[in-house]
Amino acid sequence: MKKIAIVIITTIFLSSCSSKNTEQYIDYKDVEEEYQTAITSENADTIEIDDKAKVFLHSGYSVSSNQFAVFEQDRKKLIDLNTGIISSFCDIPGCPHDDTAIDTCKEYMPINNPIFTKDGMYYTNYFSPGKLFFKTAGEEKTVFENTFYTDKEAEFEPDAKTGCGFFIHGETLYVTGMTYFYTVDISTMKQTCEPVVISESPIWNADVSDDMFYITNENLELISYDMKSGELKKLADKVWRIQACNDSLYYIKTDEGKNSVFKSDPDGSNEKKLVTDTELSMYVTDKRIYYLTTDGLYSCDLSGENAEKISLELTYENNEQYVTSDFGTVQLISCPSSRFIYLLDYTKSTGDKCYNALFRIDKETNEVRATSLGIWYQPENGREEILSY
Repeated sequence: MKKIAIVIITTIFLSSCSSKNTEQYIDYKDVEEEYQTAITSENADTIEIDDKAKVFLHSGYSVSSNQFAVFEQDRKKLIDLNTGIISSFCDIPGCPHDDTAIDTCKEYMPINNPIFTKDGMYYTNYFSPGKLFFKTAGEEKTVFENTFYTDKEAEFEPDAKTGCGFFIHGETLYVTGMTYFYTVDISTMKQTCEPVVISESPIWNADVSDDMFYITNENLELISYDMKSGELKKLADKVWRIQACNDSLYYIKTDEGKNSVFKSDPDGSNEKKLVTDTELSMYVTDKRIYYLTTDGLYSCDLSGENAEKISLELTYENNEQYVTSDFGTVQLISCPSSRFIYLLDYTKSTGDKCYNALFRIDKETNEVRATSLGIWYQPENGREEILSY
């Protein structure tokens, strides 16, 4: 079974560690004061719910102002951005965290869609379709269960027809099935509206702004639903990703054979092309748009002007320089409460080595303050090792 170990280094480097460990501590020393200053922001202690942009539902990544989660197949890690501690998602006492414990170890359970709160984390489980779980220190419980489905869910997933995705915006939990959505009050976990069938094909990603709910689907349609008036409207075709921000809608759409970043009013009017020839990942802040091209990572202002390339430099142990030729699978991750945007890249692989790279970009200055690299490999003796730099 192929395994990818998660090694994340913020402004400093971790010492070499084994993925069997449940925790690994950073040696602060000379950089503690600088690091604490860097991670401090006005909203860092007030944010309670993960407010990340909703990109693809069932995402294996999540970030809040102080935590980062990576849920990749059989490696699930939680990174405390305040202390630098990397810990296992599995907290079963004595668990060896390997495939011999697959029936019990949470690292090997098919868990996804992590959503942080200040007291714990929400997530879903492939083997429990429709259920939303909440995990805090030493406790795990089911907090909501979806029982709704349509004929389409029953046709395509007869054994898991109530399976769905969840995300949180403000104090509202949004439940998204294959073709529908509805809302739940996060404090009471009581349903607050009837399910609305919003798409004829499977929903890919979703976002919300005020009373507007947006989705893209398998047919690459961009669809809006006015939760106040009940108006359902198709806004555009060939749309891959969406993000509602600053009373505008941003999305990546295929136009004239190229993927481009567009901006429109919330109702889809006044569409304007901002960036041409992008990959399928972007993140919009209140000042800048971050986007990937085949040439690397760029940012520009909200009008699409003043583009700036952000240098992603990293040297491997064999002096090879970081290069990726597949930015289509690289993730840009952040949330409004975080000062930073994270670029996570697992695409570089040579033989039995998997190179893991993380870059942290300051939203205010575009300075790459942190880079990281982990290499997992399995020698002939079968012993896992992680090298970090």
